[in-house]
Amino acid sequence: MNAIAQKEYREPSVADIDAYDAEHGSGAMPDPLLTAHRLTRFYLLGAGDFVYSLAALFGLKEPMVTSPAALARSASEYSSRCAYLASEEDSPEIRISKMYNLFREGLNEFGVNKPGADPKLVALAAGINDWHSGQTLPKAPLPNYTDLVHKLAPSIGRREYQHLSGIAHANAVTLSGLVLSAQMNNGHRIEEGWRYALFASHCGIMAAAFVTVLRDADKTPVNSCLAAYAHYELTYNQYLWDLSVERGIDPLEPRPA
Repeated sequence: MNAIAQKEYREPSVADIDAYDAEHGSGAMPDPLLTAHRLTRFYLLGAGDFVYSLAALFGLKEPMVTSPAALARSASEYSSRCAYLASEEDSPEIRISKMYNLFREGLNEFGVNKPGADPKLVALAAGINDWHSGQTLPKAPLPNYTDLVHKLAPSIGRREYQHLSGIAHANAVTLSGLVLSAQMNNGHRIEEGWRYALFASHCGIMAAAFVTVLRDADKTPVNSCLAAYAHYELTYNQYLWDLSVERGIDPLEPRPA
């Protein structure tokens, strides 16, 4: 993920990104297309950091309870935003509009329209809005992060994302169930941690795949990672099957999601 994030920027329908930005950039946004591509790099680097940190936790003697979940959730968040920006099918104008959506969302979270907001951020928001009002950009769809994560990991994305949301945002019901289960069965922590790692890795690998295609980079590293993921997913599922049999549970019996 980190190596692919550093690949040279490429916009499929634009021969020279700098020349494009010289025509479309101004004021607080002098290089809109380059900024959109930079964001794909930043998000993929961030996702890679979270996955790497998640892996480091497995080296601890005592398995953690909440940290792996929070890291996995963050990895999926960053991966989803990277994928949102990095579709090869998007025109440069749509990519720029998506970049604008993310910056507007980020600035709104800082409350730039509310009393007492940071004056520097208020000025930045005004500058970006002034630049945007002078453009004739098509309207890009707003990101739905649950849907984006689901597309990155169709078999587990929606379920895992919603479950991890409860942990990351300190939902009392989710947190209580997680901690009590871990206290009753230390192995539960390990099983959950493996599942979180698989989920985070899958999201990150698929985000890297988007960037690989967009930048026309060598697909071999991503394909190798996908093959490794498939192996470990099978290994994990076989482990759960064997564990169910050992505990006298029918593995084919439907269980609550």
